[in-house]
Amino acid sequence: MSKCNIPLAALISVAVLRSVAPPSTAAFLPESGAIYGSTAIPPRNQIVEGAFKPNATLVATLVDLEVPREIAHDIARLIQPVFDVRGFHSGNSFKLEKDTDGSVRAFEYKINDEKVLEVQRDADGYAAKVSKVDLESRDTVITATITKKDNNLYAALSEHGKSAVALAESVASIFAWDVDFNSELQVSDQIRIVVPGLYHEGEFVKWGNIQAAELVNSRKTYRAYRFEDSYYDAKGNAVKRSLLVSPLPFLRLTSGFSYRRLHPITGTTGAHLALDYGAPTGTPVQAVAKGTVTYAGWEEGYGNLVRIKHAGGLSTGYAHLSRIASGIRVGSSVDQGELIGNVGQTGLATGPHLHYMMAKNGKVINPMNMKSEPPVPIDANLLPKFEAYIASLAERF
Repeated sequence: MSKCNIPLAALISVAVLRSVAPPSTAAFLPESGAIYGSTAIPPRNQIVEGAFKPNATLVATLVDLEVPREIAHDIARLIQPVFDVRGFHSGNSFKLEKDTDGSVRAFEYKINDEKVLEVQRDADGYAAKVSKVDLESRDTVITATITKKDNNLYAALSEHGKSAVALAESVASIFAWDVDFNSELQVSDQIRIVVPGLYHEGEFVKWGNIQAAELVNSRKTYRAYRFEDSYYDAKGNAVKRSLLVSPLPFLRLTSGFSYRRLHPITGTTGAHLALDYGAPTGTPVQAVAKGTVTYAGWEEGYGNLVRIKHAGGLSTGYAHLSRIASGIRVGSSVDQGELIGNVGQTGLATGPHLHYMMAKNGKVINPMNMKSEPPVPIDANLLPKFEAYIASLAERF
């Protein structure tokens, strides 16, 4: 071939390649968003992840994400039979998949740690359902020690981050009939629990129900085992009894029961026949026992006050509340552990705290001296099964 023919052959090769190559726009991959040519084709679908804003409705949220209002209303009506559309809570996450014209392909909303709402589009239209999240359970042994620095349950368990609150509340609720976590914890007290960690796709979700718990308080050991949705000690006695030791889960005792105390506001010395628990405003206050409300309202220096009459001539009072819970009125019945109000500083109070009073047959008594009745044993027919069940758990201690 002569020299003058080489450029011509090269040009012919280039022309052939151009005639068989697809246009540059065909090299766009919608799934990845990558563009290999000079002209981009919009992706066929878009995925948006976010969380519900305060007071936002489902329809308003979808419309803000450029979903046509008619489609948003259709989806809300479709969801209503399986999930109340008023149940969308601020901060809960969602994932929306939609076409460029705004039509929805899929919508997913996290109801809670265990349930998710799913909306899918198929050939026949949309379908909605509530699915249960598959959680993997991993038994975990957690230990903690009360120190001068970490002098309460939450602080002792703080290495577990946000989940420390749930763990502390669970431990406090198990031993609430034996130990006042506001005043009786001591340095060197030990906590050990066996609890399942629940995971989804390898990510920690939350703690399950504590299966076994041990508390060494002032050298006295308390143990509890979960069996058929209740807790029992090693002998099979129920840990739950008719009287809680404290109306608050675990905070701090700021003023004890005394016949001579200097009042922080009036400056006078007098009796302080109650316990004061320092706590942030809004902290839930629970009834220590089942009973009937005899007073619920404002009473001079006590501010918002609730009084409850219990069995056996016992009565309790809860003062300085920031608010009294809905439904708590004279004559209403309350269950043990039921919310009756929230900590505040109404009336004569220098700061937010709960003023907790107790009387027996009309005579004022120190709540810290009040002991609950003997525990109730497990059904004798269940005892062998219970003992066999806790044998492996007891080894963890």
